[in-house]
Amino acid sequence: MAQHQCHNVFKGPDSMVQYFNPDLQPFLPLVEIPDKLNPFRSSNVRIYAKMLTALPAQNVKMLPGKQSIHVKASPSGSTALSLGMVSRVLWGNEDVCAYVTNKKHPDQLRTLRFFGLRVSLYGGLAQQEPDDANGIMCRLRNLATNDETISYPGQYDNDDASSLESHERWTGPQIWQQLPDINIFCTTVGTGAGCITGTGKHLKSQKQAVKVVGICNVFGDPTPGPRHYPKFESCKFPWRENIDAFETVASVESYEMSMQLSREGLICGPSFGEALVGLLRYLKKLEATGRLEELKGETSGDISCVFVCCDLPYQYMDGYFQKIQDDKFPPILNEVRSALVILVLIRTDNKDPP
Repeated sequence: MAQHQCHNVFKGPDSMVQYFNPDLQPFLPLVEIPDKLNPFRSSNVRIYAKMLTALPAQNVKMLPGKQSIHVKASPSGSTALSLGMVSRVLWGNEDVCAYVTNKKHPDQLRTLRFFGLRVSLYGGLAQQEPDDANGIMCRLRNLATNDETISYPGQYDNDDASSLESHERWTGPQIWQQLPDINIFCTTVGTGAGCITGTGKHLKSQKQAVKVVGICNVFGDPTPGPRHYPKFESCKFPWRENIDAFETVASVESYEMSMQLSREGLICGPSFGEALVGLLRYLKKLEATGRLEELKGETSGDISCVFVCCDLPYQYMDGYFQKIQDDKFPPILNEVRSALVILVLIRTDNKDPP
């Protein structure tokens, strides 16, 4: 990788192009989570969060967005947002249309429009198969084939501009240089297939013993971003040779862990919580079968794990309050009293003058 800007200053007519260039960015933070969230700390397990939210677009999808320009996309909201931002900043392209499920929350649709993307809704399954002839991905792929002014990214099967290559180029090498003692790499899979496959491929090329763990949704209980395992099976990336194990996590657990991490200062969306819950589940299985000790580093004696922070929680806020019990949130004080005061003032205003 090229030498980055040690002072983190970008100026001149190409300032934004430089700012969005991962080769010129300082390494993204790798932060060990607090012991209170790591039940295996007494067993010499150390867990680190790779904060891809520190990218300029504040989510993991900026990296594949940097690879090329696209004007029509059918990915998750974070990918579409990043593609639109990168296309505008690097190539001056302001015509990006995001094709998203009509099941998206209105707040997520507003976020896309806030960043200047046109939004086109489609019906049917929220997570469709890339090779479904009647699905949105095939329709857009055909549209791009017949119109040279349109480009379709092909998030799940485009080897030329895939997120796999971007993570093999940037995320994997960064983690390896930051933590050569790494034993386990873990992230969600689905829309993040490129992240786990590309990063895992690089890490295993440096240290074959690294375990790569993919985390999926429970079938019928989605967390925004990841897929459930049967849907991931259709991914055309070479994931089988790089992913050692899969775990599934319920959405409530994902939202709750995301909230706990955010309250401790590691601000993250629900898929980030899903990754950590899945990692802890994997570690528990290793411990129960006596295999945890086998992963200890030869020099440090630690078991070093890394999981990825993909996006931020704000666009999913309504989901937190739907999924998590109300007693997990601090109460609003004086809510009833304030309502009574307002009512008294209204009645006073409506009285005839003395």
